[in-house]
Amino acid sequence: MASSRDELTGGPESSRDFLPAAQRELSVDARTAGFEEVVAGFNESQALREAQRCLSCGNCFECDNCFAACPEDSIIKLGKGKGYDVDFETCTGCATCFGVCPCHAIEMIKEPVS
Repeated sequence: MASSRDELTGGPESSRDFLPAAQRELSVDARTAGFEEVVAGFNESQALREAQRCLSCGNCFECDNCFAACPEDSIIKLGKGKGYDVDFETCTGCATCFGVCPCHAIEMIKEPVS
């Protein structure tokens, strides 16, 4: 198992803007000694970096936007954690699902002309 952020991502933290910044935390002993915040949060520069991180990595998080927006009911829910499928028999290629996907997990590909 990887032991550091660099091992997980294959590079230094600064080259991986999609990863959240680490936050300072109180030690276990200090947590039981009082009512201080366990997670310190971010200073101003860290908060700005976090706010600018791109959260659109192309991974579907099952928000149901495509499912709700499809005018042909061509999007099929496969169950929690399994994503969606497309019924290509009813899909018209209108790209409504593509337009509403907040994480760009849907790719539109032109059909070959026969």
